[in-house]
Amino acid sequence: KIARVMGIHRNTLRSYLKQNNVSYKYSQISDADLDHAVQEFRQMKPNSGVRYLTGHLRQLGLRLQ
Repeated sequence: KIARVMGIHRNTLRSYLKQNNVSYKYSQISDADLDHAVQEFRQMKPNSGVRYLTGHLRQLGLRLQ
């Protein structure tokens, strides 16, 4: 979708990402570690929703499916 918005072919985008060492893969994290991160967030912000949680996880450098 990003390539389409930029008006370039997806292979060109992949090439640019590779040349600049930009990773677009998902983070490797165990279920236990993810559960721990979610529990810590819930303790800090018990009334926050899923969007705040996903933003927090992204802030921690996690890229999840």
